[in-house]
Formats: sequence, structure tokens, C-alpha cells
Amino acid sequence: MFLKQKKLLEVLQKEFAEYANEERAQGQQRYMKSSMPFWGITLPEVKKICNKIFKNFVPQNNTEYRSIILYLFKNAHCREEWHAGMQYAGKFKSFIKKDNVDLYLKVIRIAQWWDIVDHVAVNLVGQAIKDNDDIKKYLEKWIVDENMWIRRTALLAQLKYKEETNSKLLESLVLQVSDEKEFFIRKAIGWALRQYSYSNPAWVKNFIKTHQDKLSTLSVREGLKTIQRLNL
Repeated sequence: MFLKQKKLLEVLQKEFAEYANEERAQGQQRYMKSSMPFWGITLPEVKKICNKIFKNFVPQNNTEYRSIILYLFKNAHCREEWHAGMQYAGKFKSFIKKDNVDLYLKVIRIAQWWDIVDHVAVNLVGQAIKDNDDIKKYLEKWIVDENMWIRRTALLAQLKYKEETNSKLLESLVLQVSDEKEFFIRKAIGWALRQYSYSNPAWVKNFIKTHQDKLSTLSVREGLKTIQRLNL
């Protein structure tokens, strides 16, 4: 199995090298404020390369799925290799399940930046715990985690749930961190409220009106953005 993991990373790196753009890479690194270098490849190009390569590296079981993803994140040299790991995790949808929540949290703790964290939180963690009896237990545990990115994950996990969002749970999560000064927490609160406003604008408006004294200006502005734009 180790040879398969190693081979996949080598193939990705070889392909990425052919698409590399040093000037773009420097700009990407500055924009992302990343200590990790880039190849200088756009995300659509990364996805195209990955779709071609992954056909030859389909995981045979959950153990292999987990080991390949963790290997990519632990051994990546450039950030696009992290993006490839993220693409791999999402491509094989039958493995996006409760058993792999711990894996996705490991990825978040390794990456600790929004380009990886937000995608993993919404598309992997959120999907893995949806319709699960333990969702409340998970999110209430993560919202008090010492790692800010895990707390952000708790806020964003329901982002695609639409009308199935547990509004009572969302309210509890938001209020537990509403006094934080951290930009990424305040932004996540606003994002979660804004997204839910597409499905339940009345609830969001009432929640913000009721708790406006506890919410940051950023959270309120972001939370009301769609309501005001669409006059909901």
C-alpha cells in the first residue's frame, strides 16, 4: 500500500511540474500568505489533472482511502498537492462517511488555512455527519476545541443542509463563539447565517435581531447580505 501512496504523489508531482508557472506560483503564495510554495497551477487545472490520474489509483477499501489521503497531506511539497488530496477525498463518495470524520479533522489540523479547511468542513465533514444521530455531539464538541479551524468547521458543517439545517443547533453554536475576536470565526458565523437565509430568511432575521448585541458587525453584515440583496 505504501508504494501506491508514494507512486500517486510522484505521478502528481511529475504532472504538476509540466503545468508549473513560477510567476503565478509566487502570486498564489503571496495571496494565500502561505509558507508552503505553489506550483503555480489554477484550481481547474488541478482538478483536470487529478481526474485523469485518479482513474489509476482508485481505493480498494476504506483503509487504502484513508492512507492515501493522509500520505498526500503529510508528504506534500507544494500546496496543489494538498488540493489533490482534497480532490481525492471527495471523488470517491462512498467513503465519505462517519468512519472517516477523524481523518478529515486530521487534514484540517495539518492544513490550518481556509482554502483546505472550508472545503473539507463543508463537503467532507458536513456530508459525513449529515443524517447522523451523532451530529449534535460532534458539533458541540468541535465548537469548544482549542483549535480555531475546528471551531470554524463546527460552524460551517451544515452549510449545504439548506432546509434540513438544525437551526436550534446552529443558534447554540453561534452563540458559544459570538464573542470571539477572531476574523475567521466571525466570518464563519456570517457565512453560516447567510447560507441558511436562502432557506429560512425569517429565522435568520429574527436571530440577528434578537442577538445583535452579541454578534460582531462583520457577522451581522454577512448574515444579512442575501436577505437585503433579495429583499427577503
